Amino acid sequence: MKTNFKRLSLAAAVAAATAWSGMASAQIVEPEPEPGPGGLFDGSDAKVSSRARGDLAIIPYYTVQEQFATAIHIMNTTDKTQVVKLRARRGRDSMDSLDFNLVLSPKDVWVGSMSDDDGKIVITTKDTSCTAPAGTPNGNGGVDFVMPDQDSIDTLIDFRTGAEEGYVEIIGMGETIDEAQPIAIAAKHVNGVPRDCGAVRSNFFRVEGAGDPGYVVGTNPVKGVHAPWLTAQTCATEVGCSNVPASGLDVNFYKGTQFDALKVSWAVTDGQAGLEFGSNAVHIEGFSNSAMMTNQQVIVEGATDRLGYLWPDLDGGPPVITIGDNPDAGKFGKYDRIIRDILGVSSVQNDWSSRDGGTFAVATDWVVTMPGQYLMVDPRLTGGYIDSLRDPNDPRYQPCDPDECDWRDIPVGLDITYYNREEGSFTPEEGGLVVSPAINITPDGIVLPYEVNVINWQVDADDILRSQYAVSFRPDFEDDRGWADLGVTPTLRQTQRVWQWNPVGDIPVGFPVQVVNEAVPLIGFAVWERQFDATPQANYGRAIDHSYGSALMLPSEPVL
Repeated sequence: MKTNFKRLSLAAAVAAATAWSGMASAQIVEPEPEPGPGGLFDGSDAKVSSRARGDLAIIPYYTVQEQFATAIHIMNTTDKTQVVKLRARRGRDSMDSLDFNLVLSPKDVWVGSMSDDDGKIVITTKDTSCTAPAGTPNGNGGVDFVMPDQDSIDTLIDFRTGAEEGYVEIIGMGETIDEAQPIAIAAKHVNGVPRDCGAVRSNFFRVEGAGDPGYVVGTNPVKGVHAPWLTAQTCATEVGCSNVPASGLDVNFYKGTQFDALKVSWAVTDGQAGLEFGSNAVHIEGFSNSAMMTNQQVIVEGATDRLGYLWPDLDGGPPVITIGDNPDAGKFGKYDRIIRDILGVSSVQNDWSSRDGGTFAVATDWVVTMPGQYLMVDPRLTGGYIDSLRDPNDPRYQPCDPDECDWRDIPVGLDITYYNREEGSFTPEEGGLVVSPAINITPDGIVLPYEVNVINWQVDADDILRSQYAVSFRPDFEDDRGWADLGVTPTLRQTQRVWQWNPVGDIPVGFPVQVVNEAVPLIGFAVWERQFDATPQANYGRAIDHSYGSALMLPSEPVL
């Protein structure tokens, strides 16, 4: 795709910085985006990483139900400062229930844990890496990021309900063009502590008019996000601004996150059974080819914030025009074109076991998550899906007509085939013929109704995750272990569509667009727990990633 991006030189950076002081004016240009592995800028080289590294990571499941807690580890494997969005999405409808920005200095690691603290869902950390916002001191040497709920003064909609389970997005928002940038200097650890997290956080305030048509970057000397590729901050203590402009602010320039910058892992701890299981996140390489910086201030109802915290998401960066009428400037539209393409599947396969031997038990749950479904609803606060989440007593409440504001894949239909470990053997009617090894069962009405689903295999053992999003399967034969193949199809309730923003005009508008990639994007794993009554120290748990049937239509005959 043709672009008019210009490569940012040191001279241009210096000139741009002086613009904030009013001493001079200069054209502030976006750094040229980095090409993908094949030299393309359009995301066509994006793929699920086989190396467990990427610029986008999705944790398929978190839970704080009962005595569960979920640990999150995020590694910056590069020698550049990385700005990362961490966002928890609730299992019911993947609405954003908690998010914040994380700034990782080169080779830095951030570690946190999600849990239920007396009815409040919190992400707790003792990590010193800079975040925006800072988090609330918890009296235990760490800070808490508390999920807003109906009692919070800074939310109009209750996104907390149903958020005891969900999934997590970790999105690379951008990296510094070099480590001489003020944010990199401020975020750098000295004796294990960043130099100035206050200076780092000052980059993430809202700038009035930023991203709107006609906004000229460099003419408004205030701290915050001025463009997806430029922020302004206060001077870092002990270091000072690199150019010391009269405004007292310095600027930072960003480019797209390196394709293999982040390594993310997770672990769920079962405090009731004393077990733990975990794995790597699903990593995507090549999701972003340009910076996607956004602010971290509360949304004001009725106001337009083109660089607000709702972005970036699985559709890409914020819906803004950064340079003239460049058609690639918005950097969005990635969900249908990339995510549904590389994560879309026709079926899911994994083992299952449900055994109770009296002195020991083996249980299996499957987690099946369909990321990004929130992009298939009308997101507007007035007249869209969000209105249906208000209190019905609120005069602004509007129910959601699925034909008009909800075009998700769910509820996903299932075509189920159960197998045991011995070719699905069973006793047929005398003289009858059977197809071995499968026993085919397609129950009427069996669907996956949520965006995060937990399948319980209930023969002898109890379920593991004690999920509010549970769907129970009971294989109709005597065996208590085997494997299963779930064919998945999107709902027939309506045509699947993705909400597409149009950034042209004073107020960004949008419209639903029918999907190109019809296969349902799906990720997840099977979790096993083995418990011994007499020797609980021998208990163990593990997570096994699903296998998938390709969504591609393969030729019936070899292609010569």
